[in-house]
Amino acid sequence: MTAVRSARVGRKGRRIAAGVGAAALVVTALTASPSVAAVGDPWMNTSLTPDQRAILLLQAMTLEEKVELMSGDQGAAPAAFYNAPIERLGIPELSMADATPGIASRGWVLPDTADTATAMPANLALAATWDPARARDYAGVVADEARQTGHEVLLGPNSDPTRNPFWGRQAESASEDPQLNSAIVVPYVQEVQARNVIADLKHYTAYTQETYRGGDQNAIVDERTLREVHTAAYEAAIAQAGLGSVMCSFNKINGVYSCENESTLNDILREQLGFQGFVLTDFGAIHSTEASIVAGTDLETGTRSFYGDALLAAVNDGRVSVELVDRAVLRILRTMFAIGIFDNDYTPSALPVEEHGAVAREVQEDAITLLKNDGPALPLDGTAIDSIAVVGADATIPSALGGSAYVQPTYEVSLLDAMRERGRETGASVRYAQGNDPVNGANMIETLDMTAVPSSVLRPERGIGDGLTARYYPNADWTGAPGLTRTERQVAYDVGFIGGQPAFASLYGSQVQPTPTLSGAGPAGNGDQSVRYTGDLVAPSTGAYVLGATGWGDARVYLDGTLVVDMTGTDGRRDVRSAPLQLTAGQEYDLRVEYTQTRPLVGLQPGTFLLQWSAPADAVPPSVADAVEAAAASDVAVVYVRTYESEERDMVSLKLPQNAEQLIRAVVGANPNTVVVVSAGSGVIMPWADAVPAVLMNYFGGQEEGHALASILFGDEDPSGHLPVSYPVSEDALPVGVQNPWLDDPNVEFTEGLNVGYRGYLASGVDPQFAFGHGLSYTEFVIDRLRVGNNIRATGGQDTVDARVRLRNVGDRDGTEVVQVYLGPLPGVDSPPLKLAGFAKVELGAGDRQQVRIELDRRDFSYWDADADQWVTPVGQVPVYIGRSAVDVELAGAVRVRP
Repeated sequence: MTAVRSARVGRKGRRIAAGVGAAALVVTALTASPSVAAVGDPWMNTSLTPDQRAILLLQAMTLEEKVELMSGDQGAAPAAFYNAPIERLGIPELSMADATPGIASRGWVLPDTADTATAMPANLALAATWDPARARDYAGVVADEARQTGHEVLLGPNSDPTRNPFWGRQAESASEDPQLNSAIVVPYVQEVQARNVIADLKHYTAYTQETYRGGDQNAIVDERTLREVHTAAYEAAIAQAGLGSVMCSFNKINGVYSCENESTLNDILREQLGFQGFVLTDFGAIHSTEASIVAGTDLETGTRSFYGDALLAAVNDGRVSVELVDRAVLRILRTMFAIGIFDNDYTPSALPVEEHGAVAREVQEDAITLLKNDGPALPLDGTAIDSIAVVGADATIPSALGGSAYVQPTYEVSLLDAMRERGRETGASVRYAQGNDPVNGANMIETLDMTAVPSSVLRPERGIGDGLTARYYPNADWTGAPGLTRTERQVAYDVGFIGGQPAFASLYGSQVQPTPTLSGAGPAGNGDQSVRYTGDLVAPSTGAYVLGATGWGDARVYLDGTLVVDMTGTDGRRDVRSAPLQLTAGQEYDLRVEYTQTRPLVGLQPGTFLLQWSAPADAVPPSVADAVEAAAASDVAVVYVRTYESEERDMVSLKLPQNAEQLIRAVVGANPNTVVVVSAGSGVIMPWADAVPAVLMNYFGGQEEGHALASILFGDEDPSGHLPVSYPVSEDALPVGVQNPWLDDPNVEFTEGLNVGYRGYLASGVDPQFAFGHGLSYTEFVIDRLRVGNNIRATGGQDTVDARVRLRNVGDRDGTEVVQVYLGPLPGVDSPPLKLAGFAKVELGAGDRQQVRIELDRRDFSYWDADADQWVTPVGQVPVYIGRSAVDVELAGAVRVRP
């Protein structure tokens, strides 16, 4: 194909200039060569409509230029995805930023802030604010920084309903509920595109797990569920925000890959939802040329396998019509004109670090959710507390997501940082105890009944400190001289997208150094690397222990020279345990672990291995004993525990990793004034919750997490977050339809239908531990005097109805409550037992009261009739409930739908 693009220089003359030294790369504005296109070209007339401008430009394009516009130029610029400009016609570049909680580093560098950006709280935390206005604040920061880092397209937000609590990407999305999801997504998209950045809503559609995501994963789902649950946010963003772009997902939907699925792309997205923007692919999610363009995929990004030369050949061979190419090009051009890409400057500029950091803090303060507060234990009285113990290895760094959502922060404030600041202000001493080990990607495969062997019971061959001596070899059989020898805290080997290689990835959101990929070891995934861990294991108590090897590849574990675990000879994820091993307290046992990455799980996960154990109940590792000592010597203990979550991998279990449960129980046993902070996006189980007086859900808090947590802990701010997802009691108490993705079945049947999340708990008669919508305050509210409009028309006439209640703050301090309106089943139609129909977040001063009005419209009382391809509003009476969560409804009324 004839080259028609400049791969490095943008429309505004932007390019990356190389310099000397680690910090020498800067973004520099240069003078571009004159383009044939100019302001006088007819498509540059801003008085014309976007459609008119797009048609005029299309008429000037050659076939090669049209195909080029549809084909990405991965690696040609510092961006997640990139389309180079077509300078002959003045068509700008499309530089696309990986983003939801901020702009991910992909090689762009600014003079003052290098490759950092504001790390906002995770999207799930944003949804926990239950505040569309906060979504605007949040999106404004992300969109501004998209432009400030030179991007025209934001690959976000995510809008996948979080139906599966094992999902590694749950925290990237907003909610398990379509109403709340839409309420957050719409203002997010509006704000992004108001700043002349194209929002790319993802991942379309029914994408709910990582396992098998690039292969045979097949979501089996009925059309009504697709329309009412999984495409609801897309419909809202199209209708209310003029959504510019959609990303088709990795999975199949009812047997057909998303990017070539005519039913979901043409029939639903285009015809039913009225989408006028363009569809681009996720990285490698496209599997065909003809089928994809026929179905409506307009732009291949990340790869160049099925468009580019392949598409041009298909057109020249008559397999693809020029009309289909023109259709795709018009969609891309029209969107670029409509959102202002041709008419605005995207030259990189400085980030307002403090201003944007302040927004990150405000959002997180509004997100933090008080799950439990007996006593009440919170807020802490800063004038009466002389000493505080902060416990948890990850309390020293703000929690963050892995994968493409990770943002290198402009600065960061951990919980420990913020508590030490507060201690200096109040005169309280702050003790820190590590307690456990920092999380990392390998912890995602910890099993429910075991935990990673803690570093504090391991000793390297020589020297001081915890851990084992690790020797890495650039071959599969531990031969020759090792390429690297170093001490590792734990046996937690992880290379690939999550663990640190290839270069696109890093050990996102973790303070553990990445597993190395040695020079000369060959490309990741070919098995040409092995590692041998050696040292001693010191039993903390006398009793029976079980060692476990889990991961993929081949591994053997030796204790005092005896092979106790043999994880060899089988592909896929394995979980192999030793027989019970009788160990004596304080005795050192020679430990040798050999691992080789000979059996990659998938291409992006060539090698992952974790050494686990189960220990006697009284086996307290030294790190936990240190935490107990610190807690016992303090007035208050704050325990910080978290998960590690990432794109490309699901959780094997729903527990908190790294010995979290033992740590929490031990600390609260030493100090009953213990507060637990949980940083997680997945639906983690908390079997220890009844033992502690106070629990805060922090989600993944962004770079200002520490300050936000301190302001809630000490009562500077009232906790106003409410859960956007349900948290189960146990893995045995999940609603119908939820299955662990690691069960090795690529066919994922959405047997729950409409009953996703809290709807499923209610329909199954299963109680969650903490329900959707739950969130406590430091004050007390009373909701009463429900009045509901009596009538709404099924067709024509009155199409809205109000629900009104009185909200009173009867406590002694200001606070915020979320009033939630749920509807019961629709008359004569199989429907969820409850569904959220509206909500209002209200701030009230102590003793104040306010009438709260929430408007419901006809669609809330309708269902999608797949046979008729239309919304139908059944006639009859519909229950209306007002409450504080999906299981805490206090008031009831009804609306009669009339013909």
